Amino acid sequence: MKLALVVMLACGGNYIDPDGENIFFYEECLHMNRGQFTEELHNKCKKYSDIKLKESA
Repeated sequence: MKLALVVMLACGGNYIDPDGENIFFYEECLHMNRGQFTEELHNKCKKYSDIKLKESA
């Protein structure tokens, strides 16, 4: 019974991502630019994430 509840909560549409909303695009950008993490890369990936979120909305 508990397992079914966990599966239902994990697969439901109201799941709250603890890392933030739609963190996927930011992580995708970091992966595509595999290098040393810099403030410039952070800003680039944040901008990329914002653009992708607007496209998917």
